[in-house]
Amino acid sequence: MVETRVLGQVLTDELKKVSSIDLLCPAQLKQLDFTQASAVVTCELGGKETTLRTRLVIAADGGQSISRQLTGVKVFETDYGQHAVIANVATDKPHHNIAYERFTDTGPMALLPSQLPSTTEDNGNVYALVWTVNSHKSNEVAEWDEQTFLKELQARFGNRAGNFIKASPRHVYPLKFMHAREHVRPHLAFIGNAAHTLHPVAGQGFNLGLRDVATLAQVLVDAKATNMDPGDMRVLRQYAQWRKRDHWQTSFVTDGLVRLFSSKLPPVMLARNLGLVALDLMPSMKHVIARHAMGYVGKLSRLARGLPLS
Repeated sequence: MVETRVLGQVLTDELKKVSSIDLLCPAQLKQLDFTQASAVVTCELGGKETTLRTRLVIAADGGQSISRQLTGVKVFETDYGQHAVIANVATDKPHHNIAYERFTDTGPMALLPSQLPSTTEDNGNVYALVWTVNSHKSNEVAEWDEQTFLKELQARFGNRAGNFIKASPRHVYPLKFMHAREHVRPHLAFIGNAAHTLHPVAGQGFNLGLRDVATLAQVLVDAKATNMDPGDMRVLRQYAQWRKRDHWQTSFVTDGLVRLFSSKLPPVMLARNLGLVALDLMPSMKHVIARHAMGYVGKLSRLARGLPLS
């Protein structure tokens, strides 16, 4: 597991080394307008309003996308009635890079092995915790003191990972399924959480966003090779059509898992338990599911195959 702030800093440092990239940050998007030939971006930069013209805007501004709101793109949205409680937790034994996921009656609980800086005394036994709770319970969980939180976590998860001894401050996020009804418009493309947000049950949201990036990059490189405008809908529709199957397939599977493991109906509980046992006895099926989760199905972009863009 890599913390977002660490990954963000590394990527920012690399961007600064590329002479062909102008990094305008921090900036706040104020307005998006479009002409037949370009997009006009108005943003606040360094306390001043700045206007930029470009042939293509790639909106990668998250689930609460300002770009999507400014352009009036509608979404299909489902509230799961759950919140994710996020924290770093330390145990009294090393994790050996093993991840755990428990399915509970309030949603999945995941422990993901994390590597903190080497100066941290708990290095090697820290997990990133994602604890799904019912929405009406989220504030109570967030307000527990550390000892209460650790006690409740231990009771909920069990002793498989050892005894929980430390916990960082908690952060709480609502869990929703969201899918933008339009992923492209002339001179505009949505990627990542700006285009779709998933429940974390299968850990597929970030993977899906990376595949968006890889596909759009290839489409744009190919368009440049034929002197096509990157903001032309003939170009952007290629990206939207290419990604459509993966978006809906991954969304359907993720949503199905949430509903399957949230159900308290005895027949459903029996069927899913038998299914998990059967899956554990069939390594070949595990391999198929893993390949789907990694996106190694359907038409793959060059980057997804480990090949250069051009």
